Amino acid sequence: MFIELGQVEDRGWLVPSCLTCPPPPHVQRKPTYEDLRQAGEKGCGKCALFTQAILAICAPGACLPAVEWSWNYSVLTGRDRSRSGRGETKVDDLDLAYEIEFFIHPDSKRLFVPNPRLPTEFHVGYPVPKSTDFDETLSRIRSWYSTCVEFHDNCKPDSEPYVPTRLLDIQSPLYESRVRLLETQIELPDTQVDYVCLSHCWAKSRPDCITLRSTLDNNIKGIRWEGIPKTFQDVIEVLRRLHFRYLWIDSICIIQDDADDWTREAAAMCNVYSQAAITLAATNSPDSHHGLHSVLSQDYRCHEFSMALNDGITNLRVWGRRPIPHFANSETHNMRQDETPPLLKRGWVLQERLLSRRVVHFANAEVTWECLDRCQCQCLGADDEHTVNQKVVLGAFLHGPRTQFKTEYPAAPWFEIVEEYTNLALTFAKDRFPALSGAAQRSRQFRGGDKYVAGLWESEIAQGLAWCACAPLRARPKEWVAPTWSWAAVDSRVAWPGKHLEVAQENLALVEANSILSGPDPTGRLTSARIAVRGPATPGILIWENMAAARIDSMFSLQIDSRKIAGYLWPDYAFHMSEGESLVPHMTKVLWLAVLDLLLPGGRQHEYTRLVLRQSIQDPQEFERIGILRVENKEDNDFMMERATCMELIIT
Repeated sequence: MFIELGQVEDRGWLVPSCLTCPPPPHVQRKPTYEDLRQAGEKGCGKCALFTQAILAICAPGACLPAVEWSWNYSVLTGRDRSRSGRGETKVDDLDLAYEIEFFIHPDSKRLFVPNPRLPTEFHVGYPVPKSTDFDETLSRIRSWYSTCVEFHDNCKPDSEPYVPTRLLDIQSPLYESRVRLLETQIELPDTQVDYVCLSHCWAKSRPDCITLRSTLDNNIKGIRWEGIPKTFQDVIEVLRRLHFRYLWIDSICIIQDDADDWTREAAAMCNVYSQAAITLAATNSPDSHHGLHSVLSQDYRCHEFSMALNDGITNLRVWGRRPIPHFANSETHNMRQDETPPLLKRGWVLQERLLSRRVVHFANAEVTWECLDRCQCQCLGADDEHTVNQKVVLGAFLHGPRTQFKTEYPAAPWFEIVEEYTNLALTFAKDRFPALSGAAQRSRQFRGGDKYVAGLWESEIAQGLAWCACAPLRARPKEWVAPTWSWAAVDSRVAWPGKHLEVAQENLALVEANSILSGPDPTGRLTSARIAVRGPATPGILIWENMAAARIDSMFSLQIDSRKIAGYLWPDYAFHMSEGESLVPHMTKVLWLAVLDLLLPGGRQHEYTRLVLRQSIQDPQEFERIGILRVENKEDNDFMMERATCMELIIT
């Protein structure tokens, strides 16, 4: 039977537990399946629940004596100690782990706590529909959207209404398919409309309805339903059911073979996405023909169980399933690579996600919601159950002081955006700056005239230059995209290891920064760029140490006078794999340039950041960056600084 809500006053004792399954965080006990079975037979309702779930959800090997189980707030984890090398299993080694996620209905939570915001052993959640095409999915989206519009101040527009140059009218009475392209300045002049953006993978597919100079007039007259690819069709049908009329899709709303139109519209991405009512993301679709919706795998289907509570009369309905891989509470844009949906691997998509005030992801097992206030997923939680992930924090940063989270390191959010971005794929290297230009434009609006130069900000130039390339290193790109001092000059993921450290001293001063744009977008592609800087510098010799070293900073060292400075040099690219002018031979003459002194946690030790430069082959009066030194030994740093002289250098 089920008890009525409010019948129980002292509720903590209701959840069953015993020495075999103590409540979290007491997880020292690691029982086997047999231990749990015996405890369940002796009357422990929770152990009985666990044994039922292991049999129903896990493979037969989960019942073996070598598998030890631990319980920690809604997740039961079993690890096979016999298959781990030293008796310990890595957390991310899924081959050695079984996981079961339990949850109860939101209404049931009130059985245990008077305030729904208080934690309980069992999280609340919902069984996920078998397909994202079910009505309950649309109902959930409507609920998220209406709640956000009414209650989330951070998600309200902060500028004048904006209407893109072109929109798809998906409820047009003028064409059989009810889909046609609008030139908004002609057909919607001075009109404020709610529109939705689509974020999707292009892949190699080229839809019949793509807008070219030759198809523009036909698309304005109307687009045949048969010419619209499956993913776009699904999006249109979802939006019609959500009562939206206007849709922006890049491949249709930008003239793809008109360079001027593409450049102009790419520069408007900041406004297109930030002013949309919602961005709908085809997160699990690899291309425009795959379709928007996904069917829930049998692996993640819910199983319903019953747990006897300690009052002796109440049976609580509990669901169990394998944890659904999703990113609603992911700390980064990327999850583990094997779980990353196709859309979230693409470089262009990061700014679309961060600029949008609201994003609905149609993922591989469920629909998730992200806005500037919170993240929510279909499988877990009621409206008061939500998380704040990196999308919320970095998206709020781009939307200005009104929404920004407080931080002791104001330069760090931009660096974090670039770190995420450089871990993603671009089809064309020349898009390195354009694919982030919308985010740069948005950030620029709140920087009081700060100048954006090759992916960095003048006011943060010393910290901005302190990036380092991460493994695996690649050869320097043959096609020029950015100056050597910019993170965009390398074809690797980059990081700012000191972004969350206090700056004790800036050694480098910016004299001048100049760039020549290749188009009208001040944050877009470049033709050339250089900076003039002033700071302490000393000549040295680059020594090749061990090209096969496991650690990047062990591959090379510097010889400065009689002292070898080893273990600190992070090359920007694989010197030994590069050819022609990019090759940096053994015993190359270099110059190190002091940039920053950072205070390590605790406040007693420092990390000293220095650029490694060499003379430009094209102009001996100029220098190019080839790496960075991160020196932690004070004696080494003092030795270098004693031999330094203040120089003014031009770096290209």
